[in-house]
Amino acid sequence: MRRHAVFDLDGTLLDSVPLCAEILNAMLAGRGAAARVTGDQTRRYASGGGLAMVIALLGGDCGDPHFAIAEFRERYAATPTSPTSLYPGVREGLARLVSHGVELAIFSNKPQALCEKVLTELSIAELFSAVVGARPGLPPKPDPAGFFLALKIAGGTASRSCYIGDSGLDHAVAARAGVPFVMVTYGYADPVETFPNAHLAHSFADATSISESILVRRSPRRPAGVLKSVA
Repeated sequence: MRRHAVFDLDGTLLDSVPLCAEILNAMLAGRGAAARVTGDQTRRYASGGGLAMVIALLGGDCGDPHFAIAEFRERYAATPTSPTSLYPGVREGLARLVSHGVELAIFSNKPQALCEKVLTELSIAELFSAVVGARPGLPPKPDPAGFFLALKIAGGTASRSCYIGDSGLDHAVAARAGVPFVMVTYGYADPVETFPNAHLAHSFADATSISESILVRRSPRRPAGVLKSVA
């Protein structure tokens, strides 16, 4: 029976805040603005989606929000992903899960093309059986439709899966999908938020161990003494 761990991307596997702040500051400079944003300011908006972040942090220099988010994404696509953006232990933890027979998938609100770009540039794309990012016709988080789509592509079922994320949106996805939620505490969540019934992971190594434990419990076992028939 295949088991699946579905991951959020930003704030869970990688820290994109430094790059986002760099791009936003370049946009401000291009608009002739003296203001600059900090990493801490960017982090506060990182889990709310790119459009909301751009509007909030560019402020009066944003202009048309739709043109601004398009510019932001173009700049993001043109900027190489730093290997240091992966959180500590992510590469090793993902490889461990795969080696133990767990299949991996991504469900993110990040645009599909940018998800694929980042995973490829970090040399971890091949570890995932499915990558679902924002795309036309797919409702964003907290709607769990993208979670179920990732499972469908990867050949998994909700009864043998869990979701690993870092925000209230991710918590809501897991709750609506009816699957266990592993909450990494190092991500972008508001520190005053609470996450009922979440399994808290303070490092990616914790997230790996907790996910394995959950998936073992959710994997059905054959009754003792029953052998699988061989044709």
